[in-house]
Amino acid sequence: MSKRHPATLREFLATIVPAGVLTWALSMLTVSYLGYAKIDAAFISSLVTSVLAVYGISRKEDTNKIPPKTRQSPTIKRTPKPPLNNP
Repeated sequence: MSKRHPATLREFLATIVPAGVLTWALSMLTVSYLGYAKIDAAFISSLVTSVLAVYGISRKEDTNKIPPKTRQSPTIKRTPKPPLNNP
């Protein structure tokens, strides 16, 4: 055997295991949404998000939103208190 064999096997497993977990998680979500099983969807969704992050897939930022520098924060208008009259 050559020295590349373990690295090749490791790369193959590093690719196939997350794909298997992703397939399983998506199928469990589908089964849950169809009503055939009661599964914690939050846990399965976090698994899907984690596996997609392994592959470098993330949510795209919306470029049509107002940039943070031009956003105005809400201001609170305070009215001054009237002075106390001491009789």
